[in-house]
Amino acid sequence: MKLWRTLTGISALAVAAVNFALPVSANAPEATGELEFRKIAGYSTGAGLEEAGAEIVQYDAASQKVYLINGAASSLEIVDLSALETGVADQALNVDASAKIAIPALSPEDRPDLFGDVTSVAVHPTEDLIAVAVPNSVKTDNGSVVFFTKDGAYIDYVEVGALPDMITVTPDGTQFLVANEGEPNDDYSIDPEGSVSIIGIAKTDGKYSFDVTTADFADESLPIDDNVRYGSLKTGYVEEPTPEQWAADFEPEYIVVAEDSQTAYVALQESNAIATLDLETMKFTKVSGLGYKNYMLPDNALDPSDRDPEDDPQINIQSGYPVLGAYMPDGMALKTIGGKTYLFTANEGDSRDWGVTDEYRFKDIMTEDGPEEGYAVHLDAKYYPGTSQEELDALNLGELSEDEYLGRLKIIGSVSDAVYKDEAEDVHYFGALYTYGGRSFSIWDAETGRQVYDSGDDFERIAAAELPELFNSDHASNAKDDRSDDKGPEPEYVEIGVVGDETYAFVGLERQSALMVYNVSNPDNPQFVTFVNMRDVGESGAGDLGPEGLDFIPAANSPTGKPLLLTGNEVSGTLAVFEISELADRKPFALNAVADDTTYTVSNEDGKVAMTVKAGVTGWKTFGATVTADLGHEGSETVLFKHSRGNQQLGLSAVRADFDSAPLEVQAQFNVKAGDTVEIYVVDGLSNDPDQQPIVLQ
Repeated sequence: MKLWRTLTGISALAVAAVNFALPVSANAPEATGELEFRKIAGYSTGAGLEEAGAEIVQYDAASQKVYLINGAASSLEIVDLSALETGVADQALNVDASAKIAIPALSPEDRPDLFGDVTSVAVHPTEDLIAVAVPNSVKTDNGSVVFFTKDGAYIDYVEVGALPDMITVTPDGTQFLVANEGEPNDDYSIDPEGSVSIIGIAKTDGKYSFDVTTADFADESLPIDDNVRYGSLKTGYVEEPTPEQWAADFEPEYIVVAEDSQTAYVALQESNAIATLDLETMKFTKVSGLGYKNYMLPDNALDPSDRDPEDDPQINIQSGYPVLGAYMPDGMALKTIGGKTYLFTANEGDSRDWGVTDEYRFKDIMTEDGPEEGYAVHLDAKYYPGTSQEELDALNLGELSEDEYLGRLKIIGSVSDAVYKDEAEDVHYFGALYTYGGRSFSIWDAETGRQVYDSGDDFERIAAAELPELFNSDHASNAKDDRSDDKGPEPEYVEIGVVGDETYAFVGLERQSALMVYNVSNPDNPQFVTFVNMRDVGESGAGDLGPEGLDFIPAANSPTGKPLLLTGNEVSGTLAVFEISELADRKPFALNAVADDTTYTVSNEDGKVAMTVKAGVTGWKTFGATVTADLGHEGSETVLFKHSRGNQQLGLSAVRADFDSAPLEVQAQFNVKAGDTVEIYVVDGLSNDPDQQPIVLQ
């Protein structure tokens, strides 16, 4: 407090008459292109736009079913993927009414309002058991976890903490873990504690029983480091919060569990921290702050304005801004690579508004003539690692408060001792400018908490290069630059999967409605692989919008035999199924023989399609195949049917067309005998010139 009083009188020094010049960010990283994503199927819950119709999705390998949370209907929906075929686009997925389970209708008779909503689902790895997180109708009261068989038959429920928002199961299947977010009510008159409920699973004579232990944060011995943000809007700034105050302020958002099922890591999003939970003692062992991202540094650029200029917003991704990004992860993932365990975070950011706001625009605090009345701004280099006090003092904050720079950027109004309001003096102090989210994904050493990698400004630069006309769009509107002042592309969820011998991170961008894919086999040096757009670029509100949850299906568990990525898209209310192919395994075209069990048998070895005439079959017969473009080929192609008897070629038939435009069926007829073979090839063309040999495309 005394330090601030000495600085208040000189805070105008930060508004020096220095012209502001920004270094422009580098180009987007080059994509390796080693994976190809193709949407092969989709399902719509029928919910309206922005009605939370499809959120979390979880796949069960044994039944090949997807369990989907429909927030619009407060229901669990079971989607069968078992009939999916590889390489076939636009396969329809339908759900019978019997596979749509309305959760509130299952409330106990003596507590008809107990089950108020549904937020998350977890599938047991071996038992016929799924668990659903269900908040109370009064969200500040204790919620429930409701159990079902994998066919959707109700089993039982247990009581957990307030606002269960996410649920997972330990790899060994012994416990379900529930993140009880404990949000306050709308006027902040009630603020329940955040916690994690640990549900032990037992089975006797085929009947399940569940035992609940809740781990809380109200422990005086719990280490909480100095980087953990205390941001209570109810108490205001507290120099040394009590355990009870920390417990009320912490809001668990997401849980991941170590592969040995001994330790869980809990994202405390608004506190910009990770809590470590010992699953043997069922107690938290530490809470570690994630630190802040310094946008003064050249590798950390952003576009902070949706009015640059107001009538024609442009892409202006630049560094040198005196802004600190609070990572504030939402979704997390965990993977052990090279014997070391890493946490992967999607750095979304989240504000609070419970009758008292935690969110400001910079121009509401600062003008070209200095801070607004009631505000004091002096940027202190101790909050900006890598930046000197001289660099900060040289900035013209008055110029930066214009809309085209930082004026419209949403900044955080309470960050422990760095940003707080002195109620006695009625002055709001800003020692730094903090904004929500990192616009990135990060990799952290789970043991030490050290940040191993951050994607920096990749996401905005990639989106600008891949889809400039919809850069930083909102999820429901095709409006360029609409979200630059507010968390940009908004990374929501990160999922890890292994394809072939490589490990990949799949990051869902909620607002951009896209996927970012990175090869993270070397966590110290991830490589950008590809950008997958999910929205309809020609029509606002169309496509798969607002990816909220992802689930990776390895090839061994996939109904198509290839890896799949599922996305639950909250804004469009849809499930999307993407099939993943390794580029090295792809070919220009896929050939599939038309089945004719009475005439021939089909073989397909290494893509070479052959039909062998069956015993007793003679005469003129028709042979057919379907040709589907994969990588494709420029111009027209020729499908060649080759008829052979033993080692002697008897005939050729060719069909010329452009097979890139759509899957086409082609046919040829030959006068055959039993044992004859007909082989099919796709070539670039045929010529009478003996020196011009066709190139075999498939």
